[in-house]
Parts: sequence; C-alpha cells; structure tokens
Amino acid sequence: MTSSAIGEWSAYPDSSTVDLVNVSAEQPRRTIRRPASAMSYKLFHYLLLAYLFLYCSRIAELLPSAHIGMILQAVLLIGMIMTGRATAILRMPLGKVLIAFTGWVMICVPFSLWRGGSFWVFLITLQALALVAFMAAFIQTIPDCLRVMYTVALAGAAIGVLSLVVGGGRLHDTRLGLGQGADTLADANFLCLYILIGLPFLWLSASMKTGFTKVLLLSLMIPMLAGAARTGSRMGLLALVMGLLLYLIHASVRQKVIVIAAGIVFLILALFFLPQKTRERFTTYFEAHSAQSLEAAQSAETRKYALIRGLQLTVEHPFLGVGPGEFEDAEAADAREHGQAPLWRYTHNSFTQVSSETGLIGLGLFAFAFFGAYRGLSRIRNKYPDVRVRQAALFTQMAVLMTAVGVFFLSVAYGGIITAVIAVSATFQAAVANKTRQTRLRASENPQ
Repeated sequence: MTSSAIGEWSAYPDSSTVDLVNVSAEQPRRTIRRPASAMSYKLFHYLLLAYLFLYCSRIAELLPSAHIGMILQAVLLIGMIMTGRATAILRMPLGKVLIAFTGWVMICVPFSLWRGGSFWVFLITLQALALVAFMAAFIQTIPDCLRVMYTVALAGAAIGVLSLVVGGGRLHDTRLGLGQGADTLADANFLCLYILIGLPFLWLSASMKTGFTKVLLLSLMIPMLAGAARTGSRMGLLALVMGLLLYLIHASVRQKVIVIAAGIVFLILALFFLPQKTRERFTTYFEAHSAQSLEAAQSAETRKYALIRGLQLTVEHPFLGVGPGEFEDAEAADAREHGQAPLWRYTHNSFTQVSSETGLIGLGLFAFAFFGAYRGLSRIRNKYPDVRVRQAALFTQMAVLMTAVGVFFLSVAYGGIITAVIAVSATFQAAVANKTRQTRLRASENPQ
C-alpha cells in the first residue's frame, strides 16, 4: 500500500513548526526538512510498535530476566516528555474514560478487603493506562494506525506459531498453553483469546498487501487457527463466530462465499485432527448437561456458579465493591459466613469482576469504554470515503466485539489485550477525526 492511497502526510504532525503537505498521485512529494521533534516522534513511534508487540504477544514473560518491557516503558515515558505529547491522551474521549476508570480503581483500594493485593491490581491498571497514553502520544495519522494494526496481527501470529512449536501449558492440563506457571498464556483460554484478536488485523493487513507478503500473511492464519483450536476454548469458538457474523453482515456476496467455504473446511479438518478430548470440550459448549467430558461439564457449571456469586457480591457491595482483585477472598469469607464451601476461583467474567470488585461505577466506566470502542467505528465503517479506512474500521470493530465476548468468560478487566484493543480503536478514531478536520480546513482555505 502506498502512502498516497490514504493521503499520508509527508511529516509527522507533532510540531507546529512543520507544514503538513498532503501527498497525492497528482502532486509530487515536496522535500521537507523535519525538525528534531518530528524525527524524535518517528523514532518513538517505532519504539511504541516494539513495545506493543511485546505487550500483545506476552513474549517478554518467556524472558523475565531481560526486563525488556520495563526498559521500553521508561524510554517511551521520556519520549512523551521530549515531544511534548504527555497530555495527548486527554484529547481522546476514550482516553478520558480509561483515566476515570483507573482513578476509580485507585479510589477503591483503601476500602478493599485486602489493600495490599488491591494496590498491585491498581499498578497493573496504571500500566495499562500508560500503554494508552503511549499510543495517544505516538499514533497520530491513519498510516500510524495501520502500522499498529499490523503489529497486533504479527503479535497474534507469533503466539500462534510459538504455541504449536514450544507450547505446553499449566501442570496437569492437557490443553495447549504457552509458558508455565503464572505466565499469562499458560492458561489455554487466555492463549486462545490473544491469538484470535490478532486474526482480524492479520486479515486486514493481508487485504492491503500484494504478492509474496499477502500469501505469507494469509498462510499465518493456519497456525493461528490451529493453535486456537488446540486450546479447546469454547469461549474462543463463540468469540470467533461472533466476529465472523459481524463480517458477513457487511461483506460482499463473494466474500461471504469465501468465508463460509473456509469455515466448512476448517470444521472438517478440526474433526479429523483435533484430539478427542478437545472435541468433547466443544461439545459441552452446546450441551453442558449431557457432555461426554466430565471435566468440561464441571468447568461449565463452575463458571455459572462464579457468575452468580459475582452478581451477589455486586448487590451486597454496589458502590465500592470488595476491592480490586479481591473477589476470591470476599467470596470465601461470605461463603464461610453462610456455612458454604468457598469457591476459590476467579469470576471468569470481566464484567462481574469489575462490578463485584469496584462497584457499579467501575462497571459503568468499563462497559462505556467497550461501547465507545465499538460504536465509534460504525460511522467510519459506513461513510468514510477511503475504502481501506472503512475496511480497517470493520476489522477493528470485529476485534472489539470478539474481545467483549471473550472477556465475558475471562477475568482480565484491568489490563492486557483488552486495553490494547480499546486503545487501537480510540487512536484510530482520533486519527480519522484529525484527518477529516484537516481535509475540511484545506477545503475552506482553497475553495474551488
């Protein structure tokens, strides 16, 4: 894809001293001497892409002694100060929502059942907010956003390949995982969600490439789908189906035929190559009470019970909740008080996780962030004049929807892939709005 296809600016808009020149096919590119601030912006933009790749792939967890993520965080923080973009997050509506959510988590900490544990959860939330601030600072144009989406796609592809090559999982768990012990992707459900979120962006990236690159990107979908299937995650299956349904609603007839045909082929291959126990887990997704696999059926029942307990604690603590990260302890104390056996499980639902741990205000901010990340893309998807930008909006919307479905079955409310997807949507919406304002300004200054 050339820069002229989407009207890329020939200088990064991070300094008022730079004249922005729109590059088009009819007008040759002008040579502009970029000031140091513009060059610094570009440098930190690519450092952000490296940090985002590590954040979305969790590869740094496999090399904990390297502290790569912490080093990049410090460098990007310095970069925001150097380029004067430390407050860029305040110019994004969703940025303000995420700041409010982080602030509310902080307010809930002193009232927590265990303040020490809640403080660590607050630090995780603050780290996630830092990612949003970095992205707001160093993602300004539509081409910037497309590079970010490409990075998330490569992160998902890297996870898919690594899971098949060196994947293992948690002790006594036969399902596919990546890493060991407390590593994020050692949990099969987390691994599946992280892989699947990369798929829409990989599909988008492949649609914008040609030749060998296009073939390579499309081929990477094979290990990603295989890795996701090997996790045996019923949550992943539902998230993928919902994302594909959204795509089919807006796809052409030819695209619908291709997707449906590919889906049928994938299902047939899954029946032949997936282990029997994995196939049984997917069966329990539809018939939990007559499942062939006892372990999977028990897991489904446990999740239902955890959902109910999360709602009960929300009703009992509607304002401040029981404290960030304290659902397990609060549920155990409440169960003992009523003569019941403690669950000792997470909520397995990010929405009840937030509502029970930070109250209804926290839930409102959390849900509104998702709503804004999804709804704000609809106008771009339907009305933006550039077809590739419309495609980017659709695939980003797919990722947001799949994330929302996935986190309904996982406790990941305070950071991780959920924050990255919302931030991608927020920065993309801001870049499109900025480009639209610039276009209108040029039109008013140069009337026909």
